[in-house]
Amino acid sequence: MTSDELHTRITQLEAQLARPTPPPIGGQVSIPLEPIRHHAYTGDGGPCTTSLFGERCAEPVDHHEIHDQHP
Repeated sequence: MTSDELHTRITQLEAQLARPTPPPIGGQVSIPLEPIRHHAYTGDGGPCTTSLFGERCAEPVDHHEIHDQHP
């Protein structure tokens, strides 16, 4: 792929990404994020340091299920 072809492809992708999100399709429903956000605590006893969708969890350790960690 030449640099011109690559530039054209990137420009096309940027144009697609700039379009507004289409309305939901009839019957389409969103799913709750809680099952996706579930994770084990990571940290040293302070706020959780897990990164979720570009944001740090930062919840206290007692808001997480603690799983046995094996070496």
